[in-house]
Amino acid sequence: MELSRAASVLNVMEPIVINTFKEHILTNRTLKCDCEKCRLDIVVLTLNHLQPHYTSTQAGEAYIKALFMNTQLQSDVIQELTRALQVVEDNPNH
Repeated sequence: MELSRAASVLNVMEPIVINTFKEHILTNRTLKCDCEKCRLDIVVLTLNHLQPHYTSTQAGEAYIKALFMNTQLQSDVIQELTRALQVVEDNPNH
């Protein structure tokens, strides 16, 4: 099977985690280090601990985002963000 360069695969958890980070963490907490590297490390560490949800269509993306309306999934994302935040604050990568 060959994939064209035009084919696009998206882990829908990426925008969900980034938006949740901005809305729930950055607006409610002051980070020890607010540099771009630490912010990115928090997001990446969070994504590494959450199940990915890949799609290649807009319909699939909409479906997965609708699943995110589940309060348990929202809670899981916030919980993993909080853990990642603590790890990065305790061990900054710079």
